[in-house]
Amino acid sequence: MDSFAHAHMDQTAVSNESILARQPIFDRLLEVVGYELLFRGRLKGSPMASQDKGDLMTAQLMVDAFVLGIERITGEALLFLNADHRIIAGEVPIVFPPDRTVLEIPRTILQDDELAIALRRLSNEGFLLALDDFEWFDGVEKLLEVVDFIKVDIQRWSDDEITELIRVAKIFHINTIALKVETWEELERFTEMGFSFFQGYVLSRPQLIEGRTLAPANLTNIRLAAELNKPASTLDEVACIVQRDPALAYRVLQGASEGSFYGMKRSIRSLNEAIALLGWRRLQTWVTLMLLVEPANIPDQRIATALIRARLCEQLAIFVDPELANAAYTTGLLSSLDLLLGVPVQEVLAGLPIDPEVASAALFLEGDLGKILAEAEFLQLGFLGSGELEDDFASQHNIPISKLQLVYLDAVEWGDQMTRALVSSILA
Repeated sequence: MDSFAHAHMDQTAVSNESILARQPIFDRLLEVVGYELLFRGRLKGSPMASQDKGDLMTAQLMVDAFVLGIERITGEALLFLNADHRIIAGEVPIVFPPDRTVLEIPRTILQDDELAIALRRLSNEGFLLALDDFEWFDGVEKLLEVVDFIKVDIQRWSDDEITELIRVAKIFHINTIALKVETWEELERFTEMGFSFFQGYVLSRPQLIEGRTLAPANLTNIRLAAELNKPASTLDEVACIVQRDPALAYRVLQGASEGSFYGMKRSIRSLNEAIALLGWRRLQTWVTLMLLVEPANIPDQRIATALIRARLCEQLAIFVDPELANAAYTTGLLSSLDLLLGVPVQEVLAGLPIDPEVASAALFLEGDLGKILAEAEFLQLGFLGSGELEDDFASQHNIPISKLQLVYLDAVEWGDQMTRALVSSILA
């Protein structure tokens, strides 16, 4: 898209490289039954340097996986996620569907006295549980009554020990997963010994999943979290806050696509619809999680360009049909995501459940929303009153040039104010 932004913005991307990895877990017929999600991103520059690195990696991993889309990562298979002590204690919310999520409990915290109670709570919430890198210890029977899987490092156990472990696992109706299977001979031998599932380099090495995500500013998150916790808060009030941060708006749209897990597959026409579809409790949980991970890089003029365009579309829609205002704002924002993510808008929209009318407007300038977006870009390119091109939109809707100039100046002022607020929230 040839635009004011492409011609005048500097090249600093307001986005984060999100690099995750997944390693498949196979059944006895060598069919994939799940993927273990692994962190391969960056923690550099995190504001939480004093926090336990494992906690931060898990929080960052969940946010990135949520934004990239769990369907893209695991399809219909189970998601195996390493659970640090804060997840187990309920301090970090889990945003993935419980019936498809296996929480792996690390060996380092297995002997915590309160662990059995916490695991039972998670099991009651519908999550599946796995004891990772299993070892025997006094009192482990209490955990075996709750968990669904045991993951065993076959390189550290003798055949006799494995035989006894599998015998006990069958008594408790627990599935066993053989870890670090490195040869076909090992795979055949441990299949015969009775393991249910297998994970290791002989079957598949971890596969990188690369993508870009936008990180919203902390102040916006804090305001949204506060708004969500107000008894009398309304959807419109929350939408107003979300609209001020393009990164947060994008994540809300991405999050709404996860509604398909709960039988709510539908296209989205505006941010208000996305927030309603995402659900009050889910949005609250998600924002809490985002507060644990690093903020965006300092926003530059790209953020202002996106906000100005979205505001222009919203205000121009009033001349056409006031009921289009919300959808027009979303259209303007979506059309700018290539500036923020560094990838084509079409690729971005492919992962969002956007209403076809909004998508065709953002991509191809089609329909009433497309004409509104075209006029917004016309104004941003500085053609208004220049005499270089005729303003068909203004002529069609009998809008005086002076009125459009005021609309444009209002959008620029609003966009600049919002950008300064975002910058201040990060520098504060």
